Parts: sequence; structure tokens; C-alpha cells
Amino acid sequence: MTAKNKIFYFWGIMDVIGIVFYLIGPYHLLQSWWDSTGGNFGVIIFMLIAGGGNGLLTGLFYLVYLLWPVSLCFSAWFFFTTHRYAVRFALAQEVLRLLTMSCSVTLFPMIIVGLGISVIPLNITLFVFSEIVKIGSLIFVMKKYSAANIKSDSE
Repeated sequence: MTAKNKIFYFWGIMDVIGIVFYLIGPYHLLQSWWDSTGGNFGVIIFMLIAGGGNGLLTGLFYLVYLLWPVSLCFSAWFFFTTHRYAVRFALAQEVLRLLTMSCSVTLFPMIIVGLGISVIPLNITLFVFSEIVKIGSLIFVMKKYSAANIKSDSE
């Protein structure tokens, strides 16, 4: 099994856990995670931009939350099938992750809430760490395997 497959399976499993967490998971854990990060950063930004009364931006924000589970389904499928657009899709999906403050490593919120820790700086640090790990691993795959494909095509 190559490093690419291991990375893809890891992120695919994290997306599946995210889907389960979103659809049937314990909502009190999600709410607790959301509260412990000091509220959703995306909500604050949208409300500041919209002035609190612009229906279009509020509608766009809710559309992001409706598209989130669909996005996770496609992302997991792309990772498990090692689709050639998996990395690009996951990197584009990071915008939704930042707006919804959803950790890429979905185990972090579960562990923190399970331990009863509600420290805002720790939660935000773990969120940033999980996004750096995901983006870094995807860039690693993109660079390593695109160079390998170019080398094998020229031979």
C-alpha cells in the first residue's frame, strides 16, 4: 500500500466519521464543540458583513450547512476510490471547513468533549492543527505523485 493510499484512506475514514457524526451522531457533542470554540467564526463574519439583516448572505450561510454533508459524501467517495480529483476537491472543501469550523480530524472534537474539556484556545489550536495536517498531507500527495506521473509518462 502506497503512502497516497494510506493518506486517502485516512481522510476518507475521517469524512465517513464526519458524515455519521453529522447525520446520526450525538448532537449535544457537536453543540458542545461549537460552544467551546466561542461560537462559529463563519456566523460572526457573515453577520458582520450582512449587517444582521441581509437575507442573501444568511441564506448562503444556511446553504453551506446544507451542502456540507453532501460535500463529505463526495469527498469520502473520492478518497476511497483514489479518484484523480480527490485532492483538488478536498482542498476546495477547506473553504467550507473554515466557514463551519469543522475539524478535518473528526476525532478531535469527540475526544475533547468526551474528556469534558472546554478551553477555547485548545479547541481552536486543534482545529488549526487538523487543517494544517490535512492541507500538508494533500500537498505532499499532489507533489509526490504528480511528479511520479510526469516521470512515468516521459519514459
